[in-house]
Amino acid sequence: MKAPEKPYIDNSMDPNRPIEIGKSFRITRPGNNYPPSNRVDLIIKRGAFGSGEHETTVSCLEELEKLDVKGKTVLDIGCGTGILAIAALKLGAQKAVCVDIAREAIETTMNNAKLNGVADVIVPVLGTLNQLPEELKQSYGVILANIYPEVLRSIAQDVRNLSHKGTYLIGSGVSWEDNFEIINLYKSLGFKLLVNRWLDYYTTFVLTLEA
Repeated sequence: MKAPEKPYIDNSMDPNRPIEIGKSFRITRPGNNYPPSNRVDLIIKRGAFGSGEHETTVSCLEELEKLDVKGKTVLDIGCGTGILAIAALKLGAQKAVCVDIAREAIETTMNNAKLNGVADVIVPVLGTLNQLPEELKQSYGVILANIYPEVLRSIAQDVRNLSHKGTYLIGSGVSWEDNFEIINLYKSLGFKLLVNRWLDYYTTFVLTLEA
């Protein structure tokens, strides 16, 4: 689980206004009437785990929309609000497993999943990645990890074991200082770097497994 930092998008004037992200998404709030849009609505309730404005979340969504996730299974590590998994499902992913060590995060994810009509294709897991039930220790087409760098280090081999050739890994929450170390660690496990974005303080990267 990664705690939210200050918002990347200034939403202080009207916290309920819709937020457009990338070319595909629009974050909305429950209980509000918004004008129709050709974007994919992500209905996210504001709470302790943020609501989509942070730079790491925004950049992950912007990279996610560029991938073909249709029919793929998704693993969201440190799911927080569940926004990334929900976005992947709304882009056509088949199923998402959402993992977090915080019970409140799991509850928030499932509440948001219900608001977005995808609760039936999300499997919540309270605990760490190595506590996945045996039936969920499979290979995933897309892995999402907006988490602390020390967690990305500690789970690297687990992520590799849960990947197959062509798996996409979108990672964020890594400071500039840790960026190359984390990326090189995953490259040593067979991942290839596709994208590396430098944000105000954090970085976001997209990798794919070659081996």
